[in-house]
Amino acid sequence: MAIFGREILGNAVVDRTGAVMGSLVDISFDLNTGLISELLVEVDASLDASALPFDHAGSTVKIPGTAVARIAESIHLSV
Repeated sequence: MAIFGREILGNAVVDRTGAVMGSLVDISFDLNTGLISELLVEVDASLDASALPFDHAGSTVKIPGTAVARIAESIHLSV
């Protein structure tokens, strides 16, 4: 089953324990490989973006595509 980028925008992003980190606001792909290169995630208001191990600007964090474990109803991270 194919998944299109627009279908997952706004979906929850969860860490490896299943805790919600925030919601997906943008996604970038490597045009040569078709793999996800980066996710932009709006961090939940209860979290401090600067405390996360990712680059951030305000409450938005940049998560490398290598941290994505799987995409289902939510985007699951391996970290």
